[in-house]
Amino acid sequence: MSTPKSRKPSRGKPQKALGHFAQFSKAEFEQRIERARKVMTREKIDGLLVSSEVHLEYLSGFRSVFPWNSPSRPWYFFLPRVGDAVAVIPEFGATGWVRSSWCKSLATWPSPRPQDEGITLLAGLIKGVKRRYGRFGVELGPESRIGMPVGDLLRLRDAIRPIEMADCVGVLRELRLIKSPAEVARIRFLCQAACDAFDALPGKIGAGDTERDAMRAFQFEVMARGVDKAPFIMPRSGVDGVDALVAGPVADKRLRKGEILYMDQGSKHEGYFCDFNRNFTVGKATDKVRRAMALLYDSTTAGIKAARPGATAEDLFHAQAKVLTDAGIVLGDIGRFGHGLGKNLTEPPSNMPGDRTRLVPGMVMTIEPSLMMGGDRILVREENLVITEDGHRMLTRREPREVAELPA
Repeated sequence: MSTPKSRKPSRGKPQKALGHFAQFSKAEFEQRIERARKVMTREKIDGLLVSSEVHLEYLSGFRSVFPWNSPSRPWYFFLPRVGDAVAVIPEFGATGWVRSSWCKSLATWPSPRPQDEGITLLAGLIKGVKRRYGRFGVELGPESRIGMPVGDLLRLRDAIRPIEMADCVGVLRELRLIKSPAEVARIRFLCQAACDAFDALPGKIGAGDTERDAMRAFQFEVMARGVDKAPFIMPRSGVDGVDALVAGPVADKRLRKGEILYMDQGSKHEGYFCDFNRNFTVGKATDKVRRAMALLYDSTTAGIKAARPGATAEDLFHAQAKVLTDAGIVLGDIGRFGHGLGKNLTEPPSNMPGDRTRLVPGMVMTIEPSLMMGGDRILVREENLVITEDGHRMLTRREPREVAELPA
C-alpha cells in the first residue's frame, strides 16, 4: 500500500490551513484492511464490495464530492479476504482516484453505460477471488445505503451464482465503531468550531429574524471557522419548546419574544460529522423553561458521568432517564437518548433500552436527553464525547445550565 506524496508548503506560507488534516497515514489504512480481513474470516465472508460514500471513503481513502452528487456513474471498492483490493470505477475518474487513494489497482469502464455500469467487471473479480466460504458481502443491513441501482445489485447477485451475496454491514459496523486518534481529532475540530459558531449567534440574530436567518447565520459562522459544510441544520422555535425536532424544510417563521429557539446541527469536515444542538431564549426565559432546561442539564450530566469503558449504551439511557423520572417526568416516545457518531451523523449504537453494546475506548457518543413539556412541546440538550481508557473526554464545550439569550 502507498499514499500519494505531499508537496512541501511554499516558503513563508502557513504549513497548515485552518481545519486542514493530512490524509490518514499508510499505517491507518493498513490497520483498517487487516481488521476487515480478520472480521471477514470470523464471519465467513470471502470479500467485501462497498459502493456507499461512507464505506468507500473509509476503506479506500478516496474522497470526492462528485460521485455522491451525480448518480449517473456508480463507484466501487472491492476488497477480497485474500488478494489485492481493486477500485472498480468509471474511466474518467482514474486520475482523481490515484491522487487520493492508497489503492492503485484499478478496473475501469467507459461510463455512463447504463446497460452495464461495471457489473461485468465486478462479477469477474468476485468469481475470480480465492474462495473458502462461497459468500461475498455487500451493504444490505440496518443503517446502510448503497451507491448503485438496486437493479444492478440484483443483476450482480445473479451473475455471481452459486456464490452467495451476504450482508456485510455487521463487518463494517465493527470496523467503524472504534475511532482512531486521527478520526477523533477531526470530530473534535468540528465540535469546537460548531461550539464557537453557536457562541457567536446571540450577536447575529434576535426577535424578528426568521428560522432561516438563524440557519444561515450558523452556516456562515461555522464555515468561517474552517468547516467544509453544515449539511444538517434544523432550527425550530416556539413557546415552552418546539413541536418537532426534525420536520419539513426550514421555515420563514419569525422569532418572537418569549420563545425558545432550538438549533440542531450536523456539521461535516473531511468526511466526519459532529452532532449536537444548542438552545436560545428570545429575551428572558420563562420559569417553566428555566426549570426544564436545568433538569435536562442534570440529565445530560448523569449520562456523561455514566460514559466509561464497560458500560453499555443502555446504561447511558438509564442514567439520563433516571434524572427525569425521579423528577416526575413521563418519558416521551423519542426512542433513544443519544447514539454513536463518526462518518455518519448518526451511527450505532443507540442509547436505548435493549442496546447492550459495551463501550470501549475510541467510541464517539452523543448524550441527548429530551423532555416533553406537556402536549406536543419538547426540549433537548445534546453533547459529544469520546470514550477513553479512564472514562471519557468531552469533545463539545457543555451548554451552560442557563441557556443563552437572544435580543428581544
